Order: sequence, then structure tokens, then C-alpha cells
Amino acid sequence: MKPVHWVGSSREDLKSFPTEVKRDIGFALDKAQRGDKHPSAKPLQGFGGASVLEIVENHEGDTYRAVYTVRFEKAQEDYEQWLKAGKP
Repeated sequence: MKPVHWVGSSREDLKSFPTEVKRDIGFALDKAQRGDKHPSAKPLQGFGGASVLEIVENHEGDTYRAVYTVRFEKAQEDYEQWLKAGKP
């Protein structure tokens, strides 16, 4: 199983989500660690490929998002190109 490397406050942020959302996102991350992809994980727009994925969960009128990659070097390159293009 691949390890999870949390960035910044992401782990604490996830812990603050409602229980149902944490469960769904946690299940998707577990699948990613095992080399699989959860059906709700979609490529994050603006990164030019599937190296950065997003999970979107709706709960009681609110939307929760988690972003992850399983190919960090490629994702870092894509992110830097995205920043240079002035997308943020």
C-alpha cells in the first residue's frame, strides 16, 4: 500500500469534515493507496491530465472537496505550469 503524504493543513481539514464525507473521501483515498481509482475521483480541471484527481462530496447543502495525486513529481510539474499560466 502506498503511503499518504499530507500537505499543509490537509489532514486536519479532512478531520473537520462531517463523518459521512470523511468516510467517503477516506474510502477513495484507500483505493488510491491500493492502486485503484474510486468512481467519483475525477481529473482536476486545468492540470492537463489525470495526475491530479478531485473527489467532490455533497452533504446537507454543502460541498466538500479533496484533491490528491499518486504521481507527485508529475503533479508538481503540472501545478507549476498551471501557476505560470495564471490560473489561480
